[in-house]
Amino acid sequence: MRIEELECVVVINGLEISGFIDKSKKCTRCQSYTIYDDSFDAYFCANCNEWQEEKCSDPHCYFCVQRPDYPLPTATRI
Repeated sequence: MRIEELECVVVINGLEISGFIDKSKKCTRCQSYTIYDDSFDAYFCANCNEWQEEKCSDPHCYFCVQRPDYPLPTATRI
């Protein structure tokens, strides 16, 4: 998996995500650096393809209502 960080954008195998790599936070499972996704106001691990936190309990939350089950589409992980 190719991950690049440009100015305010993280590119994962060609998929651009508004956000940044947070080198102060690591995935609890694989210890990779987590990525902050500005679109969903949440951190995820690209290696595990898992969000690092649960959705909030507010059914009207702008971010959580739109957030997919997995941060990356399957094709992006190849």
